[in-house]
Amino acid sequence: MSSLYLDWAASAPPDPEIQEQILQVSRTLVANPSAVHGAGREAEKLLDDCRQRMAKVLGCRAKEVVFTSGGTESNNMVLFSLLHKKRDRRIVISGIEHPSLYQPAQTLKRLGFEVALVPADASGRIDPNRILSSLDERTALVAVMLVNNETGSIQPLAEISEALRDFQNRSGKKILLHTDAVQGFGKIPFQPDLLGVDSAALSAHKIGGPRGVGALYVRTGRIQEFLYSGGGQESGLRPGTENLPGIYGFVLASEKTCPRVSENHRRAEAAMGSFIEELRSLPEVILTNGERLEKAGAPFSPYILNFSIPPLPGELLVRVCEEEGFLVSTGSACSSKKKDRFRVLENMGISQEIAFSALRLSIGPRVAGLQLRGLAAALKRRIPELLKISTG
Repeated sequence: MSSLYLDWAASAPPDPEIQEQILQVSRTLVANPSAVHGAGREAEKLLDDCRQRMAKVLGCRAKEVVFTSGGTESNNMVLFSLLHKKRDRRIVISGIEHPSLYQPAQTLKRLGFEVALVPADASGRIDPNRILSSLDERTALVAVMLVNNETGSIQPLAEISEALRDFQNRSGKKILLHTDAVQGFGKIPFQPDLLGVDSAALSAHKIGGPRGVGALYVRTGRIQEFLYSGGGQESGLRPGTENLPGIYGFVLASEKTCPRVSENHRRAEAAMGSFIEELRSLPEVILTNGERLEKAGAPFSPYILNFSIPPLPGELLVRVCEEEGFLVSTGSACSSKKKDRFRVLENMGISQEIAFSALRLSIGPRVAGLQLRGLAAALKRRIPELLKISTG
């Protein structure tokens, strides 16, 4: 039996058409874009074109796009750029950040920075007022992700940006606002300038592009210097020979996905909505984000759903789903084998018992509601027997 892949938040299946075009570029444009001969200039021309095209997708200037190896590097670049500061060595981050931002923040803490964690509410959202109350004259950066990778909660970045502007008007203190936009880019409307963010991390493999490539948006003048040094590529901000085929694939995936955001969003809402209705007939199931049932248009990505069936362990449920032909996860792939893998849910005030039982279902544009109903049917069939065994 072929399995239905429902772990798109970890990595989306690569787009076959884009893979073919990447392969073509890797075969034909073999030169280093920094080389001065004709082949190098041809590669540089494509690189410049990619930067212009990505800037158009983001609604920003080309010089504000820095190509990187992915979301992790982009997040690390921003946080570790603060090591140049001799004062204002304090940052504020949400308690639900992805490990690619949370762990660098802990490294900064070991290096003498103060790191303030702002918890999420029970729905998984960060209150802008709590951000505001966490600021002081020593704060250099605030980091809040766009969409949480475990619960799908969409964060109020525009309101947080407004709170920072209010703080600046009162205190004269400018604070950098960074967002890990990896789970939101290509799935909800995202233009960093409209949200008021100063920097944003992006990744190609979450939208059907290649792995190992991403981008960092940096608003002009907001980050003057990164820690990297080398050959001067990417305006000296991220030196190293550019992954031109990967960058080209990222741009193609962005151009294919972003214009369809609204259409794909409606399809995902319909598919996930019907699945949630099926789950509601199972009294044992607890939705992590109960608010998405109570309020129409609640701020959640329809691509991600987190639910629990206590006291069944999440790992057991993953295996059972796979036996039935459905590939799901317990949460972030980057945290699945770590001791703090329940950190995000516990930050929301969710009990250890429910967090221990959590499953994450994540879909993409090619997943239909009929397929998800198959998973619901499998859960309805298997849960009673599993609960009977677990309770003796």
